[in-house]
Amino acid sequence: MDIPRIFSITERAHRIHNPITPEKLATLGAALRLESGTRVLNLGSGSGEMLCTWARDQGINGIGVDTSQPFTAQAKRRAEELGVADQVEFIHGDGAGYAASRVVRPPWLRRR
Repeated sequence: MDIPRIFSITERAHRIHNPITPEKLATLGAALRLESGTRVLNLGSGSGEMLCTWARDQGINGIGVDTSQPFTAQAKRRAEELGVADQVEFIHGDGAGYAASRVVRPPWLRRR
């Protein structure tokens, strides 16, 4: 499973794959009041810029899951560049399947 090759080609040099600036990404991290040690699951993590910068700036830990092998590899490189590889992990795969099998839900959200 992988995203269309054309997207991997056209977006390969982008760190952020949606219309958001680094400043807005930082503002979002601050608005969420992420505390050091907070665990974040990022489905559709792309090249990992959000998790990597929040790990660096807010001290979060996280897992990013994306269907694109090239973007997952890029995210791992970015984590190394920013010195946060020990705080974040990037996995190539289907985020829906990952979340369904690994996320612990509070009792009020569990199926009865």
